Amino acid sequence: MIPFGERLQKLRSEKGLSQAQLSTRLGVSASQIANYEMERRFPSLQTLIDISRVLGVSTDYLLGIDSGFQEQIDISGLSSAEIESLRSVIACFRNAHSK
Repeated sequence: MIPFGERLQKLRSEKGLSQAQLSTRLGVSASQIANYEMERRFPSLQTLIDISRVLGVSTDYLLGIDSGFQEQIDISGLSSAEIESLRSVIACFRNAHSK
């Protein structure tokens, strides 16, 4: 199992974010991000949720509970009709790839 700090650092790097950039998006200090990555500290539940949203992954993936990478899409602020449209588009892609 990949430790939380290592997983966080890898995901942050893959998104092209520095510790300072991630800290700004989360509203925490860059030193807190460094502490999370070095596993000196662990984020609060709300910060963990915020990290998952910024990095586009589930909290389960961040915590190592779910080892399969599944990118998450933030749909907050969208109407139910917009969300349903997205679901339809995703279903079309899945159908096209299953053939």
